[in-house]
Amino acid sequence: MIVPTYQGRHHLEQLLPSLDEQTLRHEVIVVDNGSTDGTHDLLQERWPQVRVISFPDNRGFGKAVNAGVDAATSQTVVLLNNDTICTPTFLERLVAALDPQQGVVMSSPILVRRGAEDRIDTAGIVVDRTLHGFNHLYGEPVEVLEGAVFDPLAPCGGAAAFDRSAFLDIGGFDPAFFAYLEDVDLGIRCVARGWKCRLARTAVGVHAHSGTLGEGSSAKNRLTAWGRGYIVGKYRLHRKPRLFIWATAGEGVMAAGKAIVDHDLSSTKAFVVGLRAGLRAPAEPFPRLPAGPATLSPFRGFRRRLTRRFKLGARPRPVAE
Repeated sequence: MIVPTYQGRHHLEQLLPSLDEQTLRHEVIVVDNGSTDGTHDLLQERWPQVRVISFPDNRGFGKAVNAGVDAATSQTVVLLNNDTICTPTFLERLVAALDPQQGVVMSSPILVRRGAEDRIDTAGIVVDRTLHGFNHLYGEPVEVLEGAVFDPLAPCGGAAAFDRSAFLDIGGFDPAFFAYLEDVDLGIRCVARGWKCRLARTAVGVHAHSGTLGEGSSAKNRLTAWGRGYIVGKYRLHRKPRLFIWATAGEGVMAAGKAIVDHDLSSTKAFVVGLRAGLRAPAEPFPRLPAGPATLSPFRGFRRRLTRRFKLGARPRPVAE
């Protein structure tokens, strides 16, 4: 298991005991992005069996995960946010969903929202045809899992299993991302290879949504807007005028919503900066996304942008620390 962390001692104090209770043997690699909150002392004193990779500064989520995957020894790697608590069968059932010989090199668990455990926080990622990513089954009651639910396009980077060879072969997370949306980009590249993701509906964790930066924070808004701009530029969406119009219109609506709800005006500038960075990056071929429910039309994607922040409420319930 690869666990990136930054100033997350209080999260690790809850996550690591749940990993000790897993029914499948595993190694844990914590990649510390220069924390100064006593994370190192906690791991050394209470969890000496955990392998630790320490960076002198915060290098972001994707670079931390890439370092952890490079250091891992198992054929399967599981990525996990530090603000998650896992049920005992989480790892066993998540890994069992993989089938690399059949092209299933990714699997996604179910994460429910801490403080609202009857609702799904994420079950992986779906995208619209402008390459905008959404959390699969976000805000849905957990009872929906008793019926027919479709597999996501890819797992969310905060809780995912990958065949390690496939992850390394495709180059892992693009290091240009600092945090947020690197999982969307990786998922798109995997799907372009013909690889698949399977939903492990009985692998369940509890997630403190945006436990590091906070939902609606200026830092998260800037990073997500930058990442969205970078993806639009990297995949050269401007060469597909209809999709580019849908993409920029959607970002305009999102920026307006953040200005109203979060009193934050930084998103538009961050999107433009990310777009320029994406246009300077090597062009990624625009993918042929598979037809099906995991690929939304531009209109459906636009509509989901309008409603997402309010499906579980504008703010998650406070988490005791």
